[in-house]
Amino acid sequence: GIRDLVRSRGLGDVYKRQFLRKVMKKISIIFFYVLSVTSLRGQEEIIVIEDLSPGELRAQIIRVESEFYRVFNLSTEKAKLKIECLEYAPTGSAIKRRACEPNFYTDARNQNVRNWQDQVDILASPEALRSSLEKEFEELTETMNILIKENEYFRELNNVLRMLRDREREL
Repeated sequence: GIRDLVRSRGLGDVYKRQFLRKVMKKISIIFFYVLSVTSLRGQEEIIVIEDLSPGELRAQIIRVESEFYRVFNLSTEKAKLKIECLEYAPTGSAIKRRACEPNFYTDARNQNVRNWQDQVDILASPEALRSSLEKEFEELTETMNILIKENEYFRELNNVLRMLRDREREL
């Protein structure tokens, strides 16, 4: 089938591999393991995004995403803007999912649930809750954009995360 065809690697793929290699080396300093590592035989191992299985790709997304939010959280003093990631199993499912959200959103959702339980307010839909927090999301976006401009490492993490997520959507 179509998936059996070997795709040629053009200059874009070469650039992505080189860029990923550079960023992953920086991540290795912090994690002590990386996508670009020196193997036991002393040879450098380079992982190409297109060669990752869906499971491997998801693991790399979680790794880079965790580092991305760690760097962001260390760079902002506003507790409400800090991003927390957690795993949860949706109601009726044993399959865990990962969610990363800013503290202001978590706080607002929890307050909405408490108000609903106390019969003070209706339970807002996720869309209505997001809409009510438009100013906070704008502040979060602005803060991240400033950090992307000022911090090369954060900018590279953002680019790698985007490439990984783009590949995940392709699969």
